[in-house]
Order: sequence, then structure tokens, then C-alpha cells
Amino acid sequence: MAKKRTRDKLVKFYVTEEELNIIDQKSKAAVLDRSKYCRKMTVDGIIVKQDFTSVDTLVYEVNKIGNNINQVAHRANQIESVPYEDIRFLKNQLNKIYKQIEEFYKGG
Repeated sequence: MAKKRTRDKLVKFYVTEEELNIIDQKSKAAVLDRSKYCRKMTVDGIIVKQDFTSVDTLVYEVNKIGNNINQVAHRANQIESVPYEDIRFLKNQLNKIYKQIEEFYKGG
């Protein structure tokens, strides 16, 4: 008498030749056959969704600073000097950027 399967549901999906090669390489590295590897990754694997909202904010701030630097350079070319207030403003803007970069790398 044949033994009853514990896994009696069939799951099928299509992959490209390249994807199949990658799956085979990873299954060999994990010392599992293809079926066990796919089952393990499907059941226990994780998908990492990255949130780039903070990067978008950082890019926006960097663009603002770039515009401010261009304005200060234009002003400096007109009057051949840069007022201290303009330099202090740019330093404050850069400090904001540095803080955002720190937060980004800390995972905040």
C-alpha cells in the first residue's frame, strides 16, 4: 500500500532559464534540493520593502541648498562680497542636511 503524502497540494509557477539557474545555485548553497529550497523560501523567507521617503526629503533639502548657494554666488558676483547672514543661513541649512543624513543611517 502506497504511503499517503503529507504535502498533497501542488503549486506551480514559471521562471526564466536565468531565474532557474539562480534558484538552483541558491538551493545548492543551502544544501537543499530545489523543491525543499523553494518551499523553505516561500514559507519562511522574507521580503524587505524599503521606504525611501526620508531620502526624498533629503534630496528636496539638498536641492533647496543648491538653489540658495546659487543665489549667494550670484549676489557675491554682483557686490563682490558675501554678507555674513547669508553664510550663516547656508551653514544652518547644511546642518539640517547633516542631521537628516544621520537620521537616515540610524534607521529613523
